[in-house]
Amino acid sequence: MLRWSTGWRVLSQVAAAKLPAMYAATRLYGAGGGVKAGKRGGGGGGGPQEVPQPHQYRPPLPYAGARGARFQPPPPHLHTGGKKKTWNFIQEKVSYDTFFTMKRLIQRSRRPDEVLRWLAQNPAKISHNHYAVALHKIAQLLQAGGEDGAGGEDGRRLLEQHDFRSLCDAVAGGCAAFDNFSVVNCLYAAAALGLPGDCAMVSALEAECHGRLSVFNQKDVSMVFSSSVKLHPGGRHPLAEACLPALEGNLERERHPQTLFLLLAYYRLKWRDGGDDHDEHEQSRRRAPDERKILRAVKHTLASVSGMRDQEMALLDEMLAACARQADNKSLEFIFGSHLFYQNRQERFIRSLAEELPKKEESLSASSMSLIAKYVARHRLRETALLDAIANFLVRKAEHLDSKVIQKLVFPFSRMSYRPPNRDQFFRVLEEVLESKAMISPLATVNILMSLFQLGRFPGAVLHRVFSPAFVGNVTNSPCVLIVRRYLSLLDAALELERPDYRGPRLHPDLKVLMFHQALTADEVNRKYSYKGVVGEALRQLLGEDNYKQDQVLAPGYFTDFVLRMDPAGRVLPIQSGGPSPADSTQEADDDIADLSSSLAALDVGAVDGAGAATEPAYVAAPSDSGPQYYVAEYRSLESHDGSTLSSPASDGDPAPAAAVPPNALFFPDEVGAGSSADQATAGDGSAPEEDKQIRRLVISVNDKWHYCHNSSVLVGSRAMRDRHLRLLGYAILQLPYHELEKLNGIEEVKTYLRAKLLHVPP
Repeated sequence: MLRWSTGWRVLSQVAAAKLPAMYAATRLYGAGGGVKAGKRGGGGGGGPQEVPQPHQYRPPLPYAGARGARFQPPPPHLHTGGKKKTWNFIQEKVSYDTFFTMKRLIQRSRRPDEVLRWLAQNPAKISHNHYAVALHKIAQLLQAGGEDGAGGEDGRRLLEQHDFRSLCDAVAGGCAAFDNFSVVNCLYAAAALGLPGDCAMVSALEAECHGRLSVFNQKDVSMVFSSSVKLHPGGRHPLAEACLPALEGNLERERHPQTLFLLLAYYRLKWRDGGDDHDEHEQSRRRAPDERKILRAVKHTLASVSGMRDQEMALLDEMLAACARQADNKSLEFIFGSHLFYQNRQERFIRSLAEELPKKEESLSASSMSLIAKYVARHRLRETALLDAIANFLVRKAEHLDSKVIQKLVFPFSRMSYRPPNRDQFFRVLEEVLESKAMISPLATVNILMSLFQLGRFPGAVLHRVFSPAFVGNVTNSPCVLIVRRYLSLLDAALELERPDYRGPRLHPDLKVLMFHQALTADEVNRKYSYKGVVGEALRQLLGEDNYKQDQVLAPGYFTDFVLRMDPAGRVLPIQSGGPSPADSTQEADDDIADLSSSLAALDVGAVDGAGAATEPAYVAAPSDSGPQYYVAEYRSLESHDGSTLSSPASDGDPAPAAAVPPNALFFPDEVGAGSSADQATAGDGSAPEEDKQIRRLVISVNDKWHYCHNSSVLVGSRAMRDRHLRLLGYAILQLPYHELEKLNGIEEVKTYLRAKLLHVPP
C-alpha cells in the first residue's frame, strides 16, 4: 500500500515541454481528471488544472513493488475521512492529493507494464479519469519504443496481458458513467494503441460517443472523428459519418493537422467510392458538392499547417487534383500563393489544372496567372497544355499588363525551352510590348529579352532600344545596375555568337562584366545531391590533377564543371596552371592594357586575322580596383590553340603526339608512369607538324536532375543556351546525365564509364 506524505500536497511544477509538432500519439487536453473533467461530468468541484506534458522516454528502472496483484475496478465510493480535500467525479469522491499523486505516478512510468502495475496494485485510489491517462501513457511508451508503435512485438505482447485486458473490460463496463473527457480520450487512446475496431472496449466507447455527439464541443467531435477513422481504416463508419456535419460546420476552427489530414483521407475514400458512374456528365454533377467540400478543406489545411510529411503531400496533391474543377480565380490565387504549396511539387494537381485552365482563362486575373507561371517555372513542370493557356492569356492581355507581370508569364517558356503553337503571334506581341515599355522597368525588360534569346528569338527593334544610350544611361543610374549589366553583357555576347550578321548598336565594352562568376544558386544549394563530386574524384584517379581543370568560368561568363584539352588522336593533354582564364587569372591581362583601345574597337566591328581564318573572341580579365571584373575581347584564330583561355603560354611550346600511344587511345597518367617516354612526348618541343597542333577543348558537363525539366530529357533554357554558346566558342561538350550516373556503383564503375565516354567525344 502506498504511503502518502504531505509533500505530495504540492503540485509538481513541471516545465512546459513543447508538444510534438504535429502528430502526437494522442490529444489529451485539460487535466487528467481536474476541473475540466468535473465540469463535463456535471459534478461540482474546483481546483487547479494540470495539463499533461509529453513524456520524455528514459530507460526503465527496476520495479521493486509487489508482483501478482491483478487489476480491479475501483469501488463506487471512496471515503477519505478526516479533513482532506475531496474531488468530485460524477458519483465518485476521490482525495485531491490521491488523484493527482496517482496521475503523476502513471505519467512518470517508463514502461507499459509499470503503468498497469500502478492500476492493479492501487484499486482504491483509481478513478475512471485515470483510465484515459493510463491508456494515453501506454500508447506514448509503445510509440517511443518502436517505429511501428503498438503494432510492434511489444505492443502485441501487451495486448495479451491479463492486466491490460482487465483494464479494457473495466472501461467497457463503466464508460456509461464516464464524463465526456474520459469517454473521448479513452477512445482516442484506443485508436493510438491500434486496437481492433471490433473489440468490446472500442465498441462500447463508440456507442457512448455516438449518443453524446449533440453535447460534444468542437474538440470532442474532432477527436472522435479522428479516432473512428483510425480504428476503421479503409471503410466508412457510422460514427465518422455522424461526426462529419458538426466537423464541417466549424471547419475554420479546426487547427489540429492530424484531424485535417484524416478528413482529407476520408474525402478521398468517398471520392474513390463514387467513381463508378459511366455517365461523365452525371458523375460530374453528383460530385460537385463533394468537390466543393474538398476545396474548402484543402484551403483550410494550407492555411493552418506549416509542414507536411511525404504521404500527406501526396494526399494533398490528390485532393487538389480532385477539386481543380471547382477552383475559381480567388481559390487559385490562394492556393498558389501559399508558401507550403509553393515549396512542394504537386504534379497531379498541375495535370488536372492543365485540363481545366483553358476553361477558366477568361475569368483569371493577371495576378493568379503569374503565380501559376511562377510555380511551374520553379518546379520545372513542362506541362504543355498549361503553358499554352498562359501563352493565350498573354497574347490577349499583354498590352494591359505591367512589364513585371509579363516577365513572370514569359519565364516558364524559356525555363522549359518551350515555344507555344501560337509562337509567331506570341513573339510579335512581346516585341511590341517591349518596344513600347522598355524604359519603364529596365530589369524586367532585360529579363524578357533574355527569355526570348533563350528561345532563339532576337528582336532587332527591341535591341536598338535596349542598347541605346538612353536605356544604358537609365540602367547605370538604377539600383539594379550590376544585375542589368550582367544580363546585357550576356545578351551582347549571344548576339556576337548567334547573330554575327547583326549590325545594330551594341553594349559598350566598358560596361561589360562576367555574367556568372560562380556556380549557379541551384547548383550550390543542391551540391550534396550532385554527382559532380564523384565524377571529379574519378577524373583525378583516371587522368591526374594536372590534366583537367574544375569549376572554370569561360567567357562570356559561363561556369563549367570540368575542362580538358585533347589532341587530334584523342589523347588528353596536360593543362598548365597560369593560363589566362576569367575566373582565376588576371596577371596575363596586364600586358594587354596598353592595347585596350584597339581591342575594344575590334569588338564593335568584328575582326578577321591576317590569314582570313574564322576568329573567336577570347576574353581576358582586366584588373579593376573596385566592382566587377570587366572583360575585353582579343580575337585569335581558331586554328591555333593559343586562342584557348586554358592553354599554356606560347613560349612553353605546343604538345606533340605521343608515339608510344596508339591512335584513338587516351593518355591516362594512372596507366603511364610519370617518367615514361609517353609522358615526355606529350611535353613536346614545338616541332610537331601544323596539323598536330589542332587542340580540342572539351567541357565535361555533369547534368544533375535539376538541370532538366522535371521528368524530361529537355535541358532548362539557361543550361541549353550555355551549351549552345560554348559550342560556338569552339568547345566540344561531353554530357554526363544524372540518369546514367545514378546507375553506377562505386568509383571504379564511374572510371570505366568516363573512359568509354572520353573515347567517343562528340564533335
